[in-house]
Amino acid sequence: MDVLLTTVAFVLGIALPWGVVRFDMARLTGQQLDRAWPDSSLWSAIVAFGPLCIPFHFAKTRRSLLGVLLGLVVMVGVFLVAVVVSVLLEGLYEAIWG
Repeated sequence: MDVLLTTVAFVLGIALPWGVVRFDMARLTGQQLDRAWPDSSLWSAIVAFGPLCIPFHFAKTRRSLLGVLLGLVVMVGVFLVAVVVSVLLEGLYEAIWG
């Protein structure tokens, strides 16, 4: 079970930040999009730092305190989703295999 939970946490730690950043990049203005990471740097940041890269993305593209705060809120949300999925998966495992 530990291997499964670790794998799920690892996958979520990459997939969730990637989805959030891609979703955000689709809604940026031209000038904000110019300040965003290129794909190679984006993948490096996501794989190396996971959800911690989200506030940096928002700060880099928006260049404002509001952008930093929005990034922090989104990062906390990503952490919460990952924790909830892990807890639910563990509870499901316990319910089935006890």
